[in-house]
Amino acid sequence: MSTKEISPRLEPANEDLPVRFRSWLIFLLGIPLSFLSFFLVVSIEETIHIGQPTGLAIYYHVIAIFFVVLIANYIVGMASYRRFSLSSAELICLYSMMNIGGCFASWESLGTLVPALAYPVHMMSSRGDYAWLEPVVSALPNWAVVKDPTAANALFQGGTFLSMWRSWLLPMASWSAIIATIFVMFLATSRLLWESWLENEHLSFPLTILPLQMTQTAAPLWRSRVFWWIFCGSFGLDFLNGLHVIAPGFPTLYDKVNWINSYSLDPAWKAVGQIPLTCHPLMIGIGLLLRSDLLFSTWFFYIAGQTEIYVSGLLGSAHGSKYVLLNNSPGLLAQNFGAFMVIACSILMNSREVLRARFTAMIKGNWLDAVDLYVVILGTVILVAALGQLGLSPILAIIVVVVMLLLAIFVSRLRAELGLPVHNLQFMGPEEPISAVLNGNGLSQRMENAFGAIFSISRSQQGNPMPFLMETAVMTSRTRGSIAQTWWILAITGILIVLIGPWILLYMLSGQGLERLGNTTVLAAGGWDSVHRFMMQYHLPDIPACSQMAIGAVVTLLLILLQRLWILSPFHPVGYAICGSWGTGIIWMPFLIAWIIKVVANRYGGNASHRVLPLVGVGLILGEFAAGTVWTILSYALHTQCYQIWLF
Repeated sequence: MSTKEISPRLEPANEDLPVRFRSWLIFLLGIPLSFLSFFLVVSIEETIHIGQPTGLAIYYHVIAIFFVVLIANYIVGMASYRRFSLSSAELICLYSMMNIGGCFASWESLGTLVPALAYPVHMMSSRGDYAWLEPVVSALPNWAVVKDPTAANALFQGGTFLSMWRSWLLPMASWSAIIATIFVMFLATSRLLWESWLENEHLSFPLTILPLQMTQTAAPLWRSRVFWWIFCGSFGLDFLNGLHVIAPGFPTLYDKVNWINSYSLDPAWKAVGQIPLTCHPLMIGIGLLLRSDLLFSTWFFYIAGQTEIYVSGLLGSAHGSKYVLLNNSPGLLAQNFGAFMVIACSILMNSREVLRARFTAMIKGNWLDAVDLYVVILGTVILVAALGQLGLSPILAIIVVVVMLLLAIFVSRLRAELGLPVHNLQFMGPEEPISAVLNGNGLSQRMENAFGAIFSISRSQQGNPMPFLMETAVMTSRTRGSIAQTWWILAITGILIVLIGPWILLYMLSGQGLERLGNTTVLAAGGWDSVHRFMMQYHLPDIPACSQMAIGAVVTLLLILLQRLWILSPFHPVGYAICGSWGTGIIWMPFLIAWIIKVVANRYGGNASHRVLPLVGVGLILGEFAAGTVWTILSYALHTQCYQIWLF
């Protein structure tokens, strides 16, 4: 295999245009677009269930809106109104604002939090077997959950917004303030780290390639026959498959998702269970934009993880679900958590010069240079106080905040260095690792109640806004925009979304009722079910899970050391760190296909492959995104699911 990596290099866009950044125009256009993005995600994912745009790191509904904005901007520029047309930096800011709106609307973010606030009281009032929730709700402060049964039931069974908003006001305002605090802390952390990642470590930020290419009207992308042929092929594939869904008599080309189902009585295969075999063209396209070591490590360590499960089943030691951290063997997720912490700490070590300079400025009283550190510290104090009211001790609350920050840094690094397109990392928040260590040693029922309350904001990293903030800074830098103004615009956008968005979500969901929408409330129940498990089991530290976390940390340290000793090592630590994630199971096969294509192209394609593969990748992505937009619009019009380009 050639050591020469196919990695597209993108120069700053629109160098011939004057640098412009008009905050007033961005606010005028961007705030409505960000709320439009929020509204569309709620509609598509949570009310009529016709797609999952936020299931990927690149939101296809944002790409669709952005494409319309680009066309309108081009027309304005051609119509002799050039002073009103937007520069590349301004367009990128609009793109980022829409992403912020979309990530908060995700069913992995506010889409889980809002139902979780009403779930305990709703189940207590409607189901007799949920009386165990009564002491839990009584122990929580009034702002932690909705305690009015009528208002709680209105969300699930349907009710008028005017009759319920007063009971929701205190919990909604309190959690909005908490999420806004977390968002501002992520913004400050991004300001601390992004420049070091770009300038000192030279990270590639692969997921910025697509939007940056789209803003360049003179880019080779739009003039390439290869791109348009691949685009049409990818679009046509999804269009024909979609016709089969609405008219089963129409032939389908192939199924994107297949499963190896283990129905054998053999304990080894029963432990492995289902293995997904997927072939999403857009995921292959994203793979073609990524580094070969990530592609190799993703599929290699996924297969290694499934092999570990198989061997455990063969030895009779496998038990539990492979997608949980506690009470499970072998503990792939526990190993992954140990790997996360090591990688996140190594990231901070690599950025120690920047952090040391900010700490020095803080000690000297130079608050302008240390403002980001002050924000992180103040945010930590606010969160610790809120977690203390929920029932956590100060030390435990600080640990929770630190783990949440480290996970956000880890996910941002995943996208900055490797462009990983799926990073849900479900059930990897601080609750289960802490429970594994402290069960029976200082973890009280009141503390577990607090974990149940915060579960909905830490259960998944797919809706984490920090990666978008980092990528925005990089794209603004490459388009020569005003980074300082962009930070302020994104800060205001995020805070507005967090303050207003939950009410939009509540209004839309309660108008029909979650139960009528067919929502099984599984996500809303997750944290409270963990509280119930804590009540019902004998409390002892989970020694196997603790051991697996330690093993994950050690293996990751060895992989990092191997990279230092062997520069061309294909075993990237991140591949090991995500091997147990459900999302990795969905992408391992497309990444295997993309890796094979890149290996062959590196060996036999020559310099031409460096120009062609990125065009092929972007063509596959945009083709499926275009088809997904068409089918989503049709599904929205018919109020029924027609065809999804991602997942099932």
